[in-house]
Amino acid sequence: MGTSQDKINAALTAHRDGLIELRRHLHANPELSNHEFATTKHIAQQLRDLGLQVHVRPEGLGLYADLTPPGFDPSRDRTVAIRSDLDALPIQEQTELSFASCNPGVMHACGHDMHMATVMGAAVALSEMGDELPGRVRFLYQHAEEVAPGGAEDLVAFGAMEGVDAVLGLHCDPERPVGRAGVKVGPMTAASDAFELTIEGTGGHTARPHHAVDPVYVGVQVAQALYGMGGRLLDARDPVVLAIGVIQAGKVPNAIPNSVTIKGTVRTLSKKHREESKPWMRKVIEGICAGYGATFSLSFNEGAPAIHNDAQIMGLLEGAAQDVLGGDAIDQIPLPSMGAEDFSYYLEHAPGAMFRLGTALPDEPRHLLHTPFFNPSEEAIGLGARILSLAAMRFLSQK
Repeated sequence: MGTSQDKINAALTAHRDGLIELRRHLHANPELSNHEFATTKHIAQQLRDLGLQVHVRPEGLGLYADLTPPGFDPSRDRTVAIRSDLDALPIQEQTELSFASCNPGVMHACGHDMHMATVMGAAVALSEMGDELPGRVRFLYQHAEEVAPGGAEDLVAFGAMEGVDAVLGLHCDPERPVGRAGVKVGPMTAASDAFELTIEGTGGHTARPHHAVDPVYVGVQVAQALYGMGGRLLDARDPVVLAIGVIQAGKVPNAIPNSVTIKGTVRTLSKKHREESKPWMRKVIEGICAGYGATFSLSFNEGAPAIHNDAQIMGLLEGAAQDVLGGDAIDQIPLPSMGAEDFSYYLEHAPGAMFRLGTALPDEPRHLLHTPFFNPSEEAIGLGARILSLAAMRFLSQK
């Protein structure tokens, strides 16, 4: 075990209780996306107390903070960023923890409280490296990860990625036991674009549908056709997942309404299918509506692109995880998730990678992300901080 890892371990062992206390404070005081003012302020003060140079966005949401060693030369030395997110979800917590959410209907059910404490742990460990820190570390604390458009674009526009050579990230994984990590090169998550479709017909009496242009009937045909688009109009070997979450029409059972609204998401891994799916959707909808005499309007709210993990950066994270957890504790993730994560926006400015950190408590039911019972193991905080710190040191040492 090298000197750097010894120092990282010693720092995180000494600060273990403080990091758990930070996590519990954040868990008890969650804030929704684009409302993380108190959370941003609290994290900013913690980072200032470590001696970091903190830059808070003028809106008071989101920040980045620099740990810069003496003699740092941006023309010669590297900068690595480590990212966390700040926001909670509109979920009523049901864990009955002593530090459960004090805000009714708001909960850290995706583990962002764990992410914040883990990345703070890396800041604590690396800030104690002193002159041995071989480059600059930038800590990104991003607001509004859970919504689209998310906060990553705001933080990038604020200058958070200027001069950054690589970016590291992690995510809690309650399907993996604490003490294990999941890694994957290439596509890790999907792009997720929301769509809203309104089909206009002409209303009428349900006893005489031939006198109307029934938008509900047309909408049913459209929905069936859209569900078949992946694998029929687009190559099935490149996944496309289209799902409808909302169908709204009418108010009474004996009247055909004038219109129906359909909302859903289309998720893609490749840029090619992300671009091709939208005109295909429009063409399918147009053909069906024309056949029945209906009209339509279609709009998209584009979310984050897919995450594609860089092989070199993923290798550094995997190597660090092997040294921290043991070589047999690393899982190769075989397939990408079709969920979305705006960590991908940082990857448009520097190579990077995100890994999965096991958080499942032993011998207890595994409650999944975005559920009111989600309760990760706090042991994962120190493990994740060790992995991030070691990977950051190794990246900065490469010339």
